[in-house]
Amino acid sequence: MAHIKNMSNRAYISSSLKNKLSRFEMYRYSFIYAPTGYGKSKITKSFFKNYPGYTVLWIDAQSSREIFWENFCNAVKLFNVSLAESFKNIGFPDSDEDINAVINLLSIMNSEQSSALLVIDNFDNIFDDSMCRIFAASYLSTAVGLRYAFILRKITNQSIINLITKDDALGITKKDLAFSQEDIEDYFRLNEIILDKETSKKIYQKSLGWPYIVYLYMESFRNKITNNDILVSDKSNTFIENNVWFELNNKEREFLANMSVFSSFNLKQCMKQAFLEEKECLNLLNSISLIDYDEHTRRYSFNPMFDNYILQVLSEMPTQNVRSITIRAANTNLDDGHYFEAMKLYSQSREYTKIYRSNISYEHIYPFVIKQNKDIFTDIANHYWNIEKNGHFEFSILICFSLLMFNERHMVDTLLTDIAADINKDTYLNESARNSYLAELQFVKAFTKYNNFELMIKDFNLISSYSKSPVNIIAGGFPFNYECPSVLMLYHRQAGALDKELAALEHYASDYYRITNGHGKGFEAVMKAEVLYNRGDFDGAEILCQKAIYMADSRNQYGIYIAASYILANIALYRGLNDQYKENMNNIVSIANKDKGKSRSLVKLSDICLACLYSNTEQEEKISSWLKDQKAIEDTVNFFSLSFVNVLFGKYLILTHDYHHYLGISGQLLGLNNMFSYVMPQIYTYIYLAIANNETGEVLKAHKFMKEAIKLAEPDNIYMPFVHNYDAVSELMAEAVINRDYQRFIKNVTRISKGYSKGIKAIKKAGHMLADYGLTVRESDVAKLAAKRYSNKEIAEHLFIAESTVKSNMKVIFNKLQINSRAELKNFFE
Repeated sequence: MAHIKNMSNRAYISSSLKNKLSRFEMYRYSFIYAPTGYGKSKITKSFFKNYPGYTVLWIDAQSSREIFWENFCNAVKLFNVSLAESFKNIGFPDSDEDINAVINLLSIMNSEQSSALLVIDNFDNIFDDSMCRIFAASYLSTAVGLRYAFILRKITNQSIINLITKDDALGITKKDLAFSQEDIEDYFRLNEIILDKETSKKIYQKSLGWPYIVYLYMESFRNKITNNDILVSDKSNTFIENNVWFELNNKEREFLANMSVFSSFNLKQCMKQAFLEEKECLNLLNSISLIDYDEHTRRYSFNPMFDNYILQVLSEMPTQNVRSITIRAANTNLDDGHYFEAMKLYSQSREYTKIYRSNISYEHIYPFVIKQNKDIFTDIANHYWNIEKNGHFEFSILICFSLLMFNERHMVDTLLTDIAADINKDTYLNESARNSYLAELQFVKAFTKYNNFELMIKDFNLISSYSKSPVNIIAGGFPFNYECPSVLMLYHRQAGALDKELAALEHYASDYYRITNGHGKGFEAVMKAEVLYNRGDFDGAEILCQKAIYMADSRNQYGIYIAASYILANIALYRGLNDQYKENMNNIVSIANKDKGKSRSLVKLSDICLACLYSNTEQEEKISSWLKDQKAIEDTVNFFSLSFVNVLFGKYLILTHDYHHYLGISGQLLGLNNMFSYVMPQIYTYIYLAIANNETGEVLKAHKFMKEAIKLAEPDNIYMPFVHNYDAVSELMAEAVINRDYQRFIKNVTRISKGYSKGIKAIKKAGHMLADYGLTVRESDVAKLAAKRYSNKEIAEHLFIAESTVKSNMKVIFNKLQINSRAELKNFFE
């Protein structure tokens, strides 16, 4: 990670890169390789200039081989005249005899004790098979004397790659040289420009830390250019054309054009798309500098700026050629199960028939039904009427439900009517298939009544008039609770009607399970558990959570399983049971990763759950970064879950004292809550508005919003939103409510808050004990109960462990904390 400081034309090197460069002393060879624009030479010169204890010799191989060899011999002459003469007599090695002679001379030179470093810049120009044989044969000796640093754009020779992979040579790559987001902020600060997090993140996403591109952005900011993206794009295109594109041969350019329509791809897709064997693909992928490889996903992608340039190249190609490339890539994605990528590419090439006749599962595209992809889904939906379905209506139903999740109600109503009419008149369908499709369409129609479950179930029950079999095109293709850990948030829509709403879910749950083959199994138990939790009945909530987990586990309903674990973690938080708290957090993560088919949506759900728990313990620094970014949230979370995640974002802004930001977006949040009549998010939003206004001196507004929050919560005895924020709202509640109407409500909030405060304090203390004293989670929980004067037997019963285990844990605890009695434990929890 290097920063080229423009004002002095010297390189600023981050500590991590400095540490890696410093390792050159451990190796004979160091290879510093990255594409043009990564500042390789400048960084190397800055680092080794006046390096203590070493003579640094610099050779630039930009010229001819003969000139390079003369410079090499002159460099050797500085510390061994006779060897320099021998090298000069051989000349640049071309024959096997010359190569072997040079290898022998290098062996002699390398074995001598020497504190010298020979840096060869632009090594690509002479790095042929002969050079490779020479350096691969002489990288080891009895002692590392003379050291070499080679600066080049890329390494394709396998023997050199093997040296680096086996750690027999030091490799410093573009990943080491690239800017991180923090580096970008630091670089701009060095140039007297202060960037906010959102801007630095945007620059990183557009450049992936390519230093030259970051430099262009810095210059545009310094010169106060308004449309800096356009300027940077134009300059980067020119740079890429001159320094990358013109250096490629026709085969490489054709390869890039073929692969450029992929947002990312694996080796198998590459072989299919380019009609090449595996070895040929790998050679091209490794030789073209602006192709990145993700070791975790095993997928390749292009630098975003190169993506921008290649679009310009495609625009200059014949339209039919580009369409052929795009359709071939879509077919490749479809065959490999990358359905959304296939949809996107078919849409680009206007090949809509292929989409509507494809057997695409909703399970695979549900994670992509998010704001940033809305235009693609809308474009495909708009072409429903132009396609002959010929008996294939799976995708038509799928796209209809997707539009519903974008809240495109009018278009969904039109599609529902027209799809039903088309199904009824399609001659390719027999009666059974026709009724099956109509049943699936009825399932979608029920969700147009979301989130009124009493109205929804009326439509659900009509499904049986079409088919006795469970629906399966949409149901089971998405988690019942989406990316929202709270069923209560989704289905509580009217203040004072919570018990009635809960009764409806409980009464009709079995009908819904029958229709959908168990989709969302356990949701009514989770809903009731949440109601009890929010009313302060933690024992009842815990029992129902265990019931929900059992029900969800029986049908692999991972979203409901996670929601129940989330409530259990909150209950453990209230009780101050760190072991159970951590266990449920770990369960959330492991369950999300367990479901490979839907992992993307469940990982988002997991991130949201953990972030809520971290916000409740005021550990906002642990919240996943995407949940601290409003735009990332809007682009990532589906429309039905957005209100809940906005509550989380609101809490983050309150914790970071960014009150004006929250006040600025509050109107948008309130509007979204009203769109679905979401009561719980509305309560939290009013609470945060009260806090933000109070902190900014708008006391009357603060009282007004606090009253609104209480009015919504009091009829249903919803206490926990106030408990979660008690320190900030306790005085506001007392000030805002001067009559007796809500005194019982406030009294219950205060009572529950006392226990909650103790629980939070215990969890935080346990965390400090784990960090500061090396206690395990189990030891921390034992210590906490012992501090409350529980006997060993009582601790064993409470934690469901053997009494002998408690005794052994107590000995370890006393030893680690360096205390002698239980009485002293109390000090650690105060």
